[in-house]
Amino acid sequence: MPVIAFLQGALGASSLLLGAGLGVVWQPSRTFSAAIMAFGSGTLLSAISFEITTQVYQKGGFGPLLVGFMVGGSLFTLATQYVDQQGGFLRHPASSRRYLFQQRQEAASEVLDRLAHVEVMRNIPPAELQTLLPFFKLCIVDPGEVLCREGEAGDSLFLILEGQAEVLKGQQPITVLGAGEVFGEMAVLTGEPRSATVVARTPMELYELKRNDFNALLARAPQIAGAMSLVLARRLQSTTESQAQAEQRRDHWRQSVLDSVEIDLPPSEQQALMQQLTTRTAPLAILIGSMIDNIPESAVIGMSAESSHFNGSFLLAVFLSNFPEALSSSMGMKKAGARTERILGLWSGIVVLCGLVAVLGDFLQGSASGLVLLLTQAIAGGAILAMIASTMMPEAYELGGGSINFSTILGFLIGFWVSAPHLQP
Repeated sequence: MPVIAFLQGALGASSLLLGAGLGVVWQPSRTFSAAIMAFGSGTLLSAISFEITTQVYQKGGFGPLLVGFMVGGSLFTLATQYVDQQGGFLRHPASSRRYLFQQRQEAASEVLDRLAHVEVMRNIPPAELQTLLPFFKLCIVDPGEVLCREGEAGDSLFLILEGQAEVLKGQQPITVLGAGEVFGEMAVLTGEPRSATVVARTPMELYELKRNDFNALLARAPQIAGAMSLVLARRLQSTTESQAQAEQRRDHWRQSVLDSVEIDLPPSEQQALMQQLTTRTAPLAILIGSMIDNIPESAVIGMSAESSHFNGSFLLAVFLSNFPEALSSSMGMKKAGARTERILGLWSGIVVLCGLVAVLGDFLQGSASGLVLLLTQAIAGGAILAMIASTMMPEAYELGGGSINFSTILGFLIGFWVSAPHLQP
């Protein structure tokens, strides 16, 4: 019956609102958050195993199971990627961190495209270089502009991207610097006055690195100074590699730096950046993203509304798993600057929508053929499994490490215990 299906769908999702309400007023410990997230993952894994996989296999064999799980996992992955790009990443701390990581990689990629021809930068180990990238400031200068003046205190080093600069000692020209070369490094490394004057000879593009930023980085990664000193000492060494070999080395170096990018910002800086990114999010995108996470569960509840033994065990698993998901999500949204009213309003809407999805599942149960129904259940199972793998388990492990193992096992066993009376021995 539609009414029963709606009530059961809303009941399974009601723990989302409970978790969200608790998350905006209470900051649980990392261990507690990890434990309940892992417990919910375990119960859902058990429900997928015994309430979806077993049922589909017994009635339709392995074919519908394989097709449905692969389709469900693919649809979930594609849908969540699109929604995250539209601003729905904020619904989960895990997806927020993943989005932050992608933003840092994109920013690093833009800088690396410009630094690819600066030999001195390619010799700094990727792990050290990636910490420097956010501090490079792009400068555009006109011909005749003085970049460094002999005898003055220097607080920056410069990396030439395009154009030429002339180096003067007194009034005597010494050399001309071009794209890929570095100057002003001694002021950064030693604090000594400028030993020469550098004047732009043509229009130029440069990256500037301030000494204060460099010193701040040294406090976090002292090895950078040694690495930069070494490569600066070797920067006049000639090279005989071919153009093709040079391009290959640059591509390899660029990918190595991107692979080393991590979310290594202090918590305060991470929060500030997330608040900046929050301005790009749309409440509708967050709502749709959260619905994608919960549609498969609600559809299965609706399809089993007339089967009390199946629905009861699966409904319990969904209720238990939704609570930690909403708890961690609302905490992340709160830290990112979302208002309490907005958070609770979004989750309230999701509860109602989950009830409506359950009604659709109930309609499908009564009108679809047996094969279509089995495929639909399998698709839902694959989507749920993808959700566990992409959000719940990674977040639980990040918060609790190895301590989540027994919480996951306990959740799985409780889910099995609920299902056991309905399984044949």
